[in-house]
Amino acid sequence: MLTRISSFHNYQSVQNDISRQEAKVHQNSAQLASGKKLLTAGDDPVAALYAQNLTQKKEELRQYSDTIILARNRLERHEVAIANAEQFADDAKRSVMEMINGSLAPEDRYAHAQDIKGIADNFLNLTNMLDESGNYLFSGTKSKTQPFFRSNDGTVAYAGDEYQRSLKVSGSIEVAVNDSGSKLFTEIKNPFGDYDPQYSLKEGSELLLSKATNTNYTDPATYEISFNAGADGKYNYQLSKDGSAVKTAQFDPADGIKYEGVDIQIRGQLKAGDTITLEPKKTISVFDSFKKAQELALNDVSDASSTAELHQVTDEFHAAFIHLSQAQAEVGTRQNTLDQQEMQHQDFDLTISKSLSSIEDLDYAQAVIEFSENTRALQASQQAFGKVKDITLFNYV
Repeated sequence: MLTRISSFHNYQSVQNDISRQEAKVHQNSAQLASGKKLLTAGDDPVAALYAQNLTQKKEELRQYSDTIILARNRLERHEVAIANAEQFADDAKRSVMEMINGSLAPEDRYAHAQDIKGIADNFLNLTNMLDESGNYLFSGTKSKTQPFFRSNDGTVAYAGDEYQRSLKVSGSIEVAVNDSGSKLFTEIKNPFGDYDPQYSLKEGSELLLSKATNTNYTDPATYEISFNAGADGKYNYQLSKDGSAVKTAQFDPADGIKYEGVDIQIRGQLKAGDTITLEPKKTISVFDSFKKAQELALNDVSDASSTAELHQVTDEFHAAFIHLSQAQAEVGTRQNTLDQQEMQHQDFDLTISKSLSSIEDLDYAQAVIEFSENTRALQASQQAFGKVKDITLFNYV
């Protein structure tokens, strides 16, 4: 009876050993076929969870990288559009400068007027550009709304909003991929300070406003400076505020005109009877500059006021050129941010890949050794099983 029980125990023990060895060989074979150390989460639950987290992080980095590519494409298109607008502003400035030439024949000025009209039309078309998805580049976040409309009188109005579209390129960084049309084209810093000059000049006058500023930002008043002949070939001026005279003095070009927080600097040869009206205006619109340039091109070349306003428009186009150059530089800064984030993501992705490799990837040399050892062990178990299977009670009779 004891012999019978012992025989059954030996049989079961060897059979269990074979099953274990077969499982090991199967595991080794599957690892060698896949090249992976972890085949299921059950192989090493802790390592499998860590690998899953790393894989999710790699996917997150991939999504950020795709977003960076999208952002870069949009910024490149944005940059090109701004550069073209910058060139249009410079072309318009040069054309207006040529119109200041008093020797131009009327037909030449008309030709310049047509040239500026063409530039203005191209500029307007540029500001209403669409991207590859059919979204307007310069409408802020109202991407399906045409940003600029020109009325019959030539005035251009903005229909977009003041916001930027941004894309998230990392866990904590968003990059703006556009600028609103109002910021780029209608909110240009006034080159004359805080006021818009309106000239009423006598024939032969070369009077021009250099700068007019006011430290009292809540002062909404309109100022007017009128010049009259004084003693010894000098000139006196009267400064009026909203129609009321507030100061009268001899004009000294070196000192300019000062009143409370107002500082007015003027250059050029003036004439008695010259008047400059200063309307509060901190920003200018390049569209208004285009409109004024076309209107002034049709005026007489001997009109001193028109000539002064042409100088003004020239300065406005130059201010627009500088403004757009700065905007282009800002786009370049955003592109640098994308490049930096992309490099950081690539470095992090490489680190994650190395960590995943240490967890998941198979050491083939070691795996082959284990496979060989487990195969030999399986064969030994199978041989032992064959011997046990042949043993019966008749061997002991």
